[in-house]
Amino acid sequence: MTGRTYKVSAIMIVGALLLLVSSGLPARATASEEKAVRAVLDQIFDAMRAGDSGPLKTLILQDAPLNRIMPGKPLHHGDLSKWTAWVDGLQPGQADEQIFDVKINVEGALASAWAPFTIALDGELKSCGVNHFTLVKLDDAWKVSALIDTHTPEKCPTK
Repeated sequence: MTGRTYKVSAIMIVGALLLLVSSGLPARATASEEKAVRAVLDQIFDAMRAGDSGPLKTLILQDAPLNRIMPGKPLHHGDLSKWTAWVDGLQPGQADEQIFDVKINVEGALASAWAPFTIALDGELKSCGVNHFTLVKLDDAWKVSALIDTHTPEKCPTK
């Protein structure tokens, strides 16, 4: 092999390595953003369990729709003020909503989360379903811009 062949081979190897390394960077950034989105969701349900709407008012945009769809019923349009009033009326631990198998997708400053849930009131399983969150990143912080959920108690695993 000539010196020129070694240079071309070296350039190709370095180029391939750079491509390989740079292709992993967005995946790592997305993973950290997914963790940040999940942290927002966890904070929301921690606040609900604590009966404290204060954090909800910073994690959810004031004009965010909070809607619910139930089998055989019309779409229910809710809003943050009604939900936070309900949360403030709770005793700590009175409501326990657990999310699991959460699937989060992030594209730039937009994220969505599909979060199956169960909810217990006063220690009794009341319902289950799916929460679907839309989040936006504003001023370096993820905020819920819309939430819709289903309530299908007949599908609860232990009910």
